[in-house]
Amino acid sequence: MENTWWVGPDDLIPEQSDLIELPADKSFLIKGPPGSGKTNLLLLRANFLALGGHVNLRVVVFTRMLQSFLAAGAKQYDFKASRITTLTKWEQDLLFQYGVTIVDAPQDFEKRREYLIGKIEQLVETRKLEDLYDVTLLDEAQDYLPSEIRMFRRLSKTLFAVADSRQKIYEGEDCMEQLSEAVDTTRTLQFHHRCGIEICRLADALTKDRAAHTPMEETSNYDEDARPSQVKYTLHQSVEDEAGAIIGHLILQMKAYPGELLGVVCPKNEDLQIIWKVIQESEIAPHAVLRRSDDDAPFDPDAPIWLSTMHSFKGLEARALHIAGLAKLGRFPNQRNLIFTAITRAKTALRLYSSGDIPDFLAQALTIFEPQPAKPKIADAFGKKK
Repeated sequence: MENTWWVGPDDLIPEQSDLIELPADKSFLIKGPPGSGKTNLLLLRANFLALGGHVNLRVVVFTRMLQSFLAAGAKQYDFKASRITTLTKWEQDLLFQYGVTIVDAPQDFEKRREYLIGKIEQLVETRKLEDLYDVTLLDEAQDYLPSEIRMFRRLSKTLFAVADSRQKIYEGEDCMEQLSEAVDTTRTLQFHHRCGIEICRLADALTKDRAAHTPMEETSNYDEDARPSQVKYTLHQSVEDEAGAIIGHLILQMKAYPGELLGVVCPKNEDLQIIWKVIQESEIAPHAVLRRSDDDAPFDPDAPIWLSTMHSFKGLEARALHIAGLAKLGRFPNQRNLIFTAITRAKTALRLYSSGDIPDFLAQALTIFEPQPAKPKIADAFGKKK
């Protein structure tokens, strides 16, 4: 995909380039808004350290989809993709390396991660393990458990983590305090480059619940004149109707944005499957791929349309993004963070779809794109006449 990875130092602004060559013997936490380049910087930092002789390192991510995406970037930077792993794979490999058998591990994601980190803690204490790696680099670090951060720190000479607390979407105790204590220095990226102004406006409307929020609109380096951004929300009769509307827009967007990734995401996999079935019966079927959380397929830069759940799409970006099935958003914990994370995957065009009620906080945020309603009359409060 075009414009996905930086190709040279001139692509970076000073606050980004300064992070790549930070001292190798120190641990760092890098905070920044969506689109500030955190994931790209993580990969460049990993390659910089590997070239400097720190070959025993690991880049740890949450999903296989993001691992596949980073592996595609690793090819460009001549970095060994085998050093990029998911959290679950890292835990399983470490346990296997020391002969620890995994028996009857829970299938539920949250219970399984607690089971695995418990096994790691037991192994570390029994064997008195420490400093197994030169450095561990953590993407989306806000989503790790405090116990996971403690193990990463103990087993690594240094840590390099990137995080944004507004994008914590998984259950479990918050780890930001643990992260701050695990590093020598915290640095903050100010500017971001991905999201158009209209997308920033929606993101800012969603995060007004936080007193310390820095508005994305004020720190955007997006070129709005070159590609004006847009946000649209539409209500439909069914998820199938949502799919039909999405297909119509995708047909136009493949022509408007050649060589760019277009995304379709849903909160629930059941709605994603419905949309995938409708797309498979349409003219855009040859251009679309469905990516599941357990999918080992490599990142395909030639497939212009990617479908996945909102959780699996985390860490990626799309020139145009369609978020469907929003009537199910209210079923998730951290739902405000989940939709914030999803909308900030979009660069230029963002469309949201629902065939039912959406959470009030999202409905309120979307009113920024609507004209102010006229002041109601007292009689209006009584509803329709019988």
